[in-house]
Amino acid sequence: MAETMNIDEMKAEFLSFAIEAYKTKLGVSGAKVAEYFDESGTLDFLLENYDLLHTIGKEQLLSEIERFLSKRVNK
Repeated sequence: MAETMNIDEMKAEFLSFAIEAYKTKLGVSGAKVAEYFDESGTLDFLLENYDLLHTIGKEQLLSEIERFLSKRVNK
């Protein structure tokens, strides 16, 4: 029987998914994306909005990340 993940494990898996999806989109390393997400506040954004964001598809998630980042860069 499979073990049930706790909320912290689910959030970690979600962050990993988001990093992998963005890395694939840009064609860069996951380490670079993780560093960029950390420096830009994207990791916090993803965690703060986990309840909503983990329910949407990959393309929509990538769009939300892009929208968040464009607002951060254009401040």
